[in-house]
Amino acid sequence: MKKYPISVDSDNQKVHFEYRLVARMARVSEEFIHRCEHEDLVTAHTMLHGAKGLTSEDISKIKLIRHLHQDMGLNLEAIDFVLRYRERIQQLESQLNELRQQLRQEKLEHEADVLTLCRRLAKLNDNE
Repeated sequence: MKKYPISVDSDNQKVHFEYRLVARMARVSEEFIHRCEHEDLVTAHTMLHGAKGLTSEDISKIKLIRHLHQDMGLNLEAIDFVLRYRERIQQLESQLNELRQQLRQEKLEHEADVLTLCRRLAKLNDNE
């Protein structure tokens, strides 16, 4: 066992795990992790002691890649396509939620304006 299987990256305070440990956690081979890195599906970071490491988010992504590859029979190129569009869909959903929130806020503001106008109109009618 190596002396430093887990490390905190110096530029970023996320915990990184060595490939050997990632392979065990994701139930894949280290070669599979290298192939994923080569295809730019995950990005390794050099840890303080010089070994390459991946974050817990990367480990989750490796597990998803393993599922798409082994269980669904997709090659790594197709998986790249799926992951990119999955990310794009998540971005669009986020934008949609922001727009919905803005619409709710604008609706509340318009309702308040209408209520204010109704009160003014009622006050004018009372004064006549």
